[in-house]
Amino acid sequence: METSKSKMFKSLYLKDLREVRTEIIVVAAVAIILISWAYLRTDGLARGIIIAPMAFALGLAGFLPIITSFRLLGREWSNSTIYMMMSLPVSGSMILGSKLAVLLTEYLAGTLIVLLSGGIALLTSFPDIWQEFIGNPYYIQLAAAVYLVSITGIFFIFCNSFLSQVAGRLFKKASGFISALVFLGVFITAGKIMPETDVLLTQSQLLVSCSMQDIGVILTKGAIDLAFAALLFIAAVIIWERRIEL
Repeated sequence: METSKSKMFKSLYLKDLREVRTEIIVVAAVAIILISWAYLRTDGLARGIIIAPMAFALGLAGFLPIITSFRLLGREWSNSTIYMMMSLPVSGSMILGSKLAVLLTEYLAGTLIVLLSGGIALLTSFPDIWQEFIGNPYYIQLAAAVYLVSITGIFFIFCNSFLSQVAGRLFKKASGFISALVFLGVFITAGKIMPETDVLLTQSQLLVSCSMQDIGVILTKGAIDLAFAALLFIAAVIIWERRIEL
């Protein structure tokens, strides 16, 4: 039984993974082309401009999966394939979970490609600074913590996207408008409930000196995002399985 479920999950995952190949290729192409252009057209300290195309490509790598999160479910309903999937002996958690795994794969693939290509360019341009960075465990821990929190943050957005779309489908009219309201409403509500964390972005201490306390605050933010995301995912699954009808 477990083997059958794992095979079904793999089939669902691979089916949707084929849908995001274009987005991953676009991010990879944009990152490599822009970073290579900045690298080849500059030298010396001017190569610090590489940070600009890296930031743009990272933004693209984070934005496209959010759009994909709406497209994956929206396509199922527009093509009426969602009803065929709901008639299969698979749970809502498996269907939504496979799509969530695909979105995380898209995000990880895109961001890692950008970071890898940009990191190689910066490494060859500023070897001394790079050696100082990797020689300080605090810098490495800070970078890892920030990236981990970016994953939990995008995870929260994906789960919010699923919940808003499923909630919108409970209504026959204006489902898209209702989905948008739910999506924004969850963000506003979560922002009021969550502890103040803007200090993570504005405190100059975070940019000047790294301490274990700073990393702990960042990881706490990630844990909060992950907890809220889990609640949203559970809510989306419950609505999917108990309220949406064939």
